[in-house]
Amino acid sequence: MECISRRLALAQLAAMALPLSAHAGDSARETGRLTARPRLGTPAEPSPPKGYSLLGPNKDDRTRDAVLYAPANFDALKPAPLLVFLHGAGENGALMAKTLREVAEARGFLLLAPTSRGLTWDLHRAPACPDTATVDAAMKAVFSATTIDPRHIALGGFSDGGSFAISLGLANGDLFSDVLAFSAGFFHAPMGFGRPRVFLSHGRRDRVIDFGMGRDISSRLRSAGYDVRFEPFDGDHDIPKAGLDIALNRFLGMSSSLP
Repeated sequence: MECISRRLALAQLAAMALPLSAHAGDSARETGRLTARPRLGTPAEPSPPKGYSLLGPNKDDRTRDAVLYAPANFDALKPAPLLVFLHGAGENGALMAKTLREVAEARGFLLLAPTSRGLTWDLHRAPACPDTATVDAAMKAVFSATTIDPRHIALGGFSDGGSFAISLGLANGDLFSDVLAFSAGFFHAPMGFGRPRVFLSHGRRDRVIDFGMGRDISSRLRSAGYDVRFEPFDGDHDIPKAGLDIALNRFLGMSSSLP
């Protein structure tokens, strides 16, 4: 993964911020169920600019903002695929957006990168926790200002973000068509709605989260009846380009670019 300082990532963001409701996500925090849903018709809020936008504002710490990246061919009135991607421990949404910007631009999908409330995602209480409310609020802001294709909404993540994505994605499979988890360690899903497809990638030489943990997640989800694709690779704790391409091909299908 490309290493980019948080200061540089934030400095290059557009000045425009989409509004977040102060009370958005109260239900999500308590139940783990996201209330954000894509809307039909003309967006209720002004469309975001092409490139980067901060979702907030978070006046206390701008590094905790969610970041939206809209590719050059973005049109707020045309249905677009949306990938929500969660960062690893100690990172933030700005860094994640920078890491995935080029692939979002090349494939023409909207990229939303929320930031956890603490140094990492609340894996032990997921999906019923404040971090879920944060994701819910960010998604509501995107849905109110864009037109999203409801058939192509994915939740992905790396490391701790991958673990959180599995927990939250299975609890909201009626919203997410796909869950993409890279180098995840475990998940906690006391409830499941819908049947999202699951993509898992894990390095055989991972020195942070043992390869066997990723393999175990794959086996458990397959046993539970989920459509799982597990892609091991000969590497360490990372998002491999080949694995990312496979995951996105599966997610986007024929909708690999904006209409």
